[in-house]
Amino acid sequence: MNEQVHEKTLLIRPEFLNHVQTVFGGYMMQWADDMAFNAASLTFPNTSFVTRRFASFDFTRPVRAGDIVKVLARVERQGTTSCEVAVWCINARSCEEIFRTTAIMVNVDGAGKKKPIPQ
Repeated sequence: MNEQVHEKTLLIRPEFLNHVQTVFGGYMMQWADDMAFNAASLTFPNTSFVTRRFASFDFTRPVRAGDIVKVLARVERQGTTSCEVAVWCINARSCEEIFRTTAIMVNVDGAGKKKPIPQ
């Protein structure tokens, strides 16, 4: 559908780490949600998206302080009121994938009710 990939580059700082000195998964999930929102909102201007759900997060590589990661997102499919966004993360130096998931983003009105995505 949309070939545009949206990207965020992050330097992993010590405050992002858990007790075993790898990044908290919750930060990765937050960054993925942020990028899914950005991809949906930039693909469909004048919309107001909220997250309906994410597929599973399977972290395949540890991320440590000093690592640089890229979180990427692209709208894959459009429905009437929602869109599916692919989100993935790679280590910027090694190009190894850290996770890959899918988000369903729903367009809502001011009252929080689903509304059609403008064409």
